[in-house]
Amino acid sequence: MNSGFQNNEGRFLELVNENRPKILKICRVYAWNRDDQDDLYQEILFQIWRGLPNLQEDRYAGTWLYRIALNASMSFVRRKTSRGAAQTTTHDHAQLEQILETQPVTESRNDQLTHLYEAIAQLDDVEKALITLFLEDLSYEQIAAIMGITESNVGVRLHRAKKKLLTLMKEAGHE
Repeated sequence: MNSGFQNNEGRFLELVNENRPKILKICRVYAWNRDDQDDLYQEILFQIWRGLPNLQEDRYAGTWLYRIALNASMSFVRRKTSRGAAQTTTHDHAQLEQILETQPVTESRNDQLTHLYEAIAQLDDVEKALITLFLEDLSYEQIAAIMGITESNVGVRLHRAKKKLLTLMKEAGHE
């Protein structure tokens, strides 16, 4: 192996290990069944690997990774939709049964997260991305850099997305 490959391999593994939870959250927002989440995760990893030689400065790695993950996710959804695959906004039947069997009668944190992800799935791609990045506690400046929009635009769009999300949660009976 040449040292360039080894450097990229180490850099890749470090990036993926540091950002795995973030990548998995993005997968959960854009893909609802486990197989699609796994496929999307692999696609994101492939895109990260492919683009790694273009990453000039490690200080921008987080922004760069989010942008790749979001772009790969939106492309994944477009491909699934264009192939005629049904885009569902709820867990598949087996997952739903498993959740219902294992959860107590009162709404737990898992249930709340499930309802939140169901509502997020109903947002458009830009709103999904904004909410996902907001839930990661990124600043408006960071979100703007990832999304390629101004900070003020982040504020306006995020406010609208939050209002829409709140409405969706209320309509579903989950506040």
